[in-house]
Amino acid sequence: MSGWRAALRIARREARRSAGRSALVIALIAVPVAALSFAAIVQDSTTPTPTEDANLRMGAAEALVSWPYRGPVVQEPTRDFAIPTTNADGEAPSEARLRALLPGADLVPVDRGGVNLRTTAGVGRAGVRMLDLANPLTTGMITLLEGRAPASADEVALSRKALDRTGTQVGGTLTTEDARTFRVVGAVEEPDRLDNTTVVALPGTFDATDRAWLVTTPLSWSKVKDLNKSGIAVLSREVLHNLPPQSERYPELPGSNELTADVLVLVAGLAVLEMSLLAGSALAVGARRRKRDLALIAAVGGSPSHVRRVVLADGVVTGTAAALGGVLLGVLAAVAARPLVEWLLAERFAAQRFFPSALAALALLAIVTGVLAALVPAWISSRQDVVTALAGRRGITRSRRRWLLLGLILIAAGVGTGVVSAINMLLPGILVALILTEVGLVLCTPSLLGLLARAGRWLPVPLRIALRDASRNRTAAAPAISAVMAAVIGSVAVSVMLTSQAQQEASQFAGAMGDVTVYRLDDLTKSSTAPIPASVTTALRDTVPTAETHELKLLSCDGGPCFAHLRPPAARECPYTLDVLHRDPTEAEQQQALADSRCTGVGRTHRYFGIYTTPNGFLVVATPTSVQSLLHLTAAEAATASAALRDGKIVVNDPSLVENGKTLLATGTNATTTEAPAFATAAHGAPLAVMTQETARALGYDVTTFTMYATTTRMPTESEQEALTAALGGEYEVTVARPTESDVQQALTILGLVAGVITLAAAALATGLAAADGRHDLTTLAAVGATPALRKLLSLSQAGVIAGLGGLLGTTAGTASALALLAALNQGYENVWPRPDLNPLTIPWQTLGISVVVIPAVAMVGAALFTRSRLPIERRA
Repeated sequence: MSGWRAALRIARREARRSAGRSALVIALIAVPVAALSFAAIVQDSTTPTPTEDANLRMGAAEALVSWPYRGPVVQEPTRDFAIPTTNADGEAPSEARLRALLPGADLVPVDRGGVNLRTTAGVGRAGVRMLDLANPLTTGMITLLEGRAPASADEVALSRKALDRTGTQVGGTLTTEDARTFRVVGAVEEPDRLDNTTVVALPGTFDATDRAWLVTTPLSWSKVKDLNKSGIAVLSREVLHNLPPQSERYPELPGSNELTADVLVLVAGLAVLEMSLLAGSALAVGARRRKRDLALIAAVGGSPSHVRRVVLADGVVTGTAAALGGVLLGVLAAVAARPLVEWLLAERFAAQRFFPSALAALALLAIVTGVLAALVPAWISSRQDVVTALAGRRGITRSRRRWLLLGLILIAAGVGTGVVSAINMLLPGILVALILTEVGLVLCTPSLLGLLARAGRWLPVPLRIALRDASRNRTAAAPAISAVMAAVIGSVAVSVMLTSQAQQEASQFAGAMGDVTVYRLDDLTKSSTAPIPASVTTALRDTVPTAETHELKLLSCDGGPCFAHLRPPAARECPYTLDVLHRDPTEAEQQQALADSRCTGVGRTHRYFGIYTTPNGFLVVATPTSVQSLLHLTAAEAATASAALRDGKIVVNDPSLVENGKTLLATGTNATTTEAPAFATAAHGAPLAVMTQETARALGYDVTTFTMYATTTRMPTESEQEALTAALGGEYEVTVARPTESDVQQALTILGLVAGVITLAAAALATGLAAADGRHDLTTLAAVGATPALRKLLSLSQAGVIAGLGGLLGTTAGTASALALLAALNQGYENVWPRPDLNPLTIPWQTLGISVVVIPAVAMVGAALFTRSRLPIERRA
């Protein structure tokens, strides 16, 4: 212990003497620890307890009850969303029947709906919450910020966003699209949806689309399941506090397959590795600059273990300081940035909590990271030649072949582990694979530097010197390159996953993001032969960036639209679809469908024209000129398809639906088929078929008005959409195809931005450390008459070697890791039918170009800007 006491004393004094370098090392560890502490506190504060969750969703009541169906339903214990199990059509739901099922319970209505409001830009849609805020049972569901709660049917309270969009204020007037006026008496917010455009009114003020009641009677899970038999969905406070075991839940709703815990393990493991590499590069520079002092310890009788202990003590001291500073910084940042975080997340903290167990673990993590970062410098310092170090010579600059061999073995092991883990969907295994691969790349980096140095004889002088200097100082250059590599891996991996998700969504959509559809607000279950007037086209071109407009129609059957689709020939048709079975397939039939090649890709849900989703495909009636926009065809393909439409054929973008020039047109709930001539184009996006009005009538069908469809030159803004709605009056509804953004996508986007910033910071810090280590070389160049331009070019080249090589290795590893994760997610769909759309294994070349080219260029420019033109001659240490 006395040996450690002396080593810690030396490390503490060295930290004070080299305050700048020590502060940098501490920062390299403390900043990630602070970020993780910040994230842990935010996660703990935004995750409500069962009581907080119940208060938010049902106020002070014991349960929230809705009655969406007339037959039996199943539901999850934590949601009031139910799924019907049969097509039973029993007695209509009513409050009187509910009171009979819940004798003695008080029922307080809380309804939801929607309304079109006059806004500053035109007309916009708002959500409506109808509840009595003065009733104690609603306490906690809506927060009153200003004014008072509505007390009559002509009064409303608005959310902040609703106030901004309508241009009104508390005490002002709100006007709906149908000219109803209301007095605004308060400003409110939904604690879990701060960005909603919300109108709060008393029950009955607007039409309710979702009716629910607050119930004062406690309801157990068994009582909830009894109510489910009548079609009632229940969110119970008692159930939230005592969740039933999986064995008592509905087998139709299996437990969640969320990968939250595994993802946290993955992120934490990568954070430890990245912090170790970042801090290791700084400690390696520090150990090299202290090699003469360490050699003196060995010269006066110190053993290699003493030298190792001194360097490891550096890691302990810096790790401890980083632990205290990082955790404290994270706590202060979480408290100070709470308003900003709530604004970014669009939700209030459930409570300000600090997750002490996580903070303690992070503090320990910082200390462990400091020690891990010092392991390699300690081992190298203990093996240095004492005479060579005291003489100021560099010593051995070659890399041992065994390290290269070990690195290649680790890379191969990492790849193998990653493949196996992806196949079995084991994210901890992918973490192990990433660590093995990164460590293998780190071990191979010195040999790679030597190889590049040999090839540098044909390069310009500054770059040749930079490569040879990196090759001679591999103990400092390799950790710096590894630090950049570790940072780039994160940003590249997130970019690959975001690109994959975006392409997956695009493949499910029949159209392009930004497309506009205009629907007449008539009952879509009734046929209408009245065409959409030309004024709609004029309004589209005047208000949104319109490229083309096309009126689309549907087939009409039995006085209403058919919503027709095409069925494949009988020999090719999957026997387990709704068209064939007229019911949902059983679990056994789903397993048989998985093994049937005819069922591959069948049953995937696609989105059509903004508001329709179906797994069967879609058929529209249109003119031949619209086929290019609808089916995303090239000019040559469009010419052929247009000719086929004029010849009376149905054009479809799924060749499997056409056999011998014929297809089966399916209409009605029983998918009754009619044989029709058809022409198949290349597959583009969701399955969509087009026919002309003349062809429809030739086949014996009438047509009905559907929508005006417009392609755009860019994504219309919200204001442009509201202006179009206002220009069309109250007769039409406007829909803009916008990307949906899930919570996972939001988290990945934020993570990608953070990873990008860390990448730039890591490149700057790593190259800065390398520049500090090479200061003596710059001084020597100045002493022998090198021009300031040459010294700047040398610094620029050194930064390019470190950031460029680190970016290249990180891009390769990050792309591979992201593809492995996507493959793991896809593997989880193997036993599911209908199988969801798989995540495309795509590569975002633009992002990769930034990692390989832009980031090294920024590091090089920064190195050139911060290299002094004239350096003082330093005295010899």
